[in-house]
This record gives sequence, C-alpha cells and structure tokens, in this order.
Amino acid sequence: MKKIFLFAAAAMVSLSSCVQTSEIYTGKLQEMGFKSAVTRGIIQTNDDMTYPISVTAVWDDAQDGNYSSYFENGKFVYDAGTELWKGEPARYWPTSGDMQFIGLCPYPANSSITPSYKTNGEIEKVVWGTIDNNLMDQHDVVFSDLLSVEAPQTSAQPLLFHHAYAQLNVTFKKTDSAAAVIVKNVSVKDVNLSGILTVTPVVGAKSEATWQAGLPISRYFLPETTTGVENGTLDATLEAATPFAPQPVLVIPAAQTKIVIVYTIDGHEHTYTHTLSGNWEMGYKYTYNYTINVNEIIFDCTVEDWIPVDGGNITI
Repeated sequence: MKKIFLFAAAAMVSLSSCVQTSEIYTGKLQEMGFKSAVTRGIIQTNDDMTYPISVTAVWDDAQDGNYSSYFENGKFVYDAGTELWKGEPARYWPTSGDMQFIGLCPYPANSSITPSYKTNGEIEKVVWGTIDNNLMDQHDVVFSDLLSVEAPQTSAQPLLFHHAYAQLNVTFKKTDSAAAVIVKNVSVKDVNLSGILTVTPVVGAKSEATWQAGLPISRYFLPETTTGVENGTLDATLEAATPFAPQPVLVIPAAQTKIVIVYTIDGHEHTYTHTLSGNWEMGYKYTYNYTINVNEIIFDCTVEDWIPVDGGNITI
C-alpha cells in the first residue's frame, strides 16, 4: 500500500561576522520526497495514485511560532522506481525549525493554486481554481491534511489525501429474456463539473474543503472508448447475468439531480428518468444498479359461449 512520506535533509550553514567567517557542516544534503497515501483518471485505490502533486510549505526557523514561506506550489513528480514524489527542482530540508506542509493533486496544468497565510505566517488556506473537469477523461482532485513536523526529519512522514469530488457509477442488466435490450445513452442532469476549491488546513485534524461551483450542465456517462464528451453513445447490449458499467462521472458535491436512461427493447425506444433525493457528498462513491424488467406480451384468451336464440316452432 502506498503512503506519503517526507524525507529529511541537513544543510550547510554559514556564520559570519566582521572579523571572521566559519562554516559549520551538519550532514549531507537530503532531498525532500513523498510517498503516496491514497495520467488522468479516477483514483480508485492507492495504486492509482501516480499524479504529480503540488506542495506548499512554511518554516518557523526560530521555533517561536512565527512562520515564513519556504516554497509555494512546489511540483513533486512520481518516480516509479522508488515510488517517491521528487521535487522539480529538488527541494531540501532546513537544518532546524518547525515546518508545515499541505498538498494538492494533481499538479495544475492551467488552473492556479494560491495560498494565504495567518498573521503568524501559518498556512490559513489554499485556493485552487478554476478547475474544469468536463473532460473526456475526467481527473480526480485530492487534497491533504496539514503536516506539521520539526526540521530536519530523518524518518518517513505521513501525508494523507482526501477526495474532493463525489463519484457516480451506474450498472445495467436485464431480466432473463430473449428480448434484445440495448442501452443507447445515460446522462446525469444539471451537475457541476467546474469550480473553485478552497482547502482550509486544521492542525491535528482533517482539512476542510469547500467548492464554489460554476454553472450546472448535463453530462453523459461515457464508454471505455469514445471520441468526446458530447458523444455519449453507449449502444450496450444487456445481459441477465453480467452487468454493464460505463465510465464513472465525477461531480462537485451538491444536491442530487436526475439520471436519464434511453434504451430500446427489440428496437422500440424508451426513456426512463430516475429522480434522486438527498445530497452527493465529498469523497463518497455512489453506485446505482438498474435492472430493465423485460416482460413478454402474453394473452390469456377466452371465448364466450354461444348465446342460444329460439327461432320458433315452424311447420312446413
């Protein structure tokens, strides 16, 4: 299982005065590195966590409760050989003091990460936006708890990440029947896929995260291979024994909306709208299992008895 760790470093410091200069070496330089705790794609397990990460750090050199910025939005890239995230460029520990770290993932390509600080220089919050996840291959977004440690560290340090989205999954099968049942497309209505994420670290507890969502849109559940977000054609032939599942959809947590399913039975098209209730919550995976009940048309025929009619007594 992957975990996130931070490795310690010692540095060379120089002490000088007007009459002399001396150098004190406290050990070899040690590079900061991370090992995962929790490519585009959805992080389903720790093994999927290979994104580059963004790390912001502050440093209290005198250990008096007053921090200053050590680095902002530092990029750490996964190295498969060591299973560590190493800085680009490399980052090194100071030789003393207290430090705080917070991580976001994946490292942004187009959006911006902006930290802000308390009056004593501690990390107050980190604002990440605008994140646009209306992509053919949606990407997961995760944020870490605050890591507070004394520098330098020589042992592994944990950094735990949490999911910022809710994950929607749907599966389909039919009842046992010879009928041809085909799911043409499935969509979720009026969901938020883009917004601004604000992460507020809490000392000794889970970080708090909130979204400022953009405009709602409808989103198709996509097949494993597709040509674009707007092409939601599934054309999946259902079976009774094995369910069919398209790709999941990641949405910003909000009130649940509707899932619309368009399908055919022996070539005749039908539409089913499932109205959901409650709220989608951050970090939860929701799975909706649908079974299309195929009922054969059968008639039970009854013929009324003949009704007797007296034609009278006739003599010829």
